[in-house]
Amino acid sequence: TPTGKRISVKLAPNPSHLEAVNPVVEGFARAQGDEEYNGDFTKILPILIHGDAAVAGQGIVYEVTQMAKLKGYQTGGTVHFVINNQVG
Repeated sequence: TPTGKRISVKLAPNPSHLEAVNPVVEGFARAQGDEEYNGDFTKILPILIHGDAAVAGQGIVYEVTQMAKLKGYQTGGTVHFVINNQVG
């Protein structure tokens, strides 16, 4: 960062347009928050990039979003970038 702090970035490969990686990323974030940061989710920021009308067309996006407030699945928030959602 400009202030000299280090940031760790993990990339999760998505096998296709099917958004299969969403729950995997959320699970990684939840596990790291629990194990490495003792439940302090302010130190983690999951980022999901959606393309090709995936937000409107893939149910898994909504399922993962609905789980966000369930105890045991919370990650403190996720940034969603929606790109080319009008294509579909």
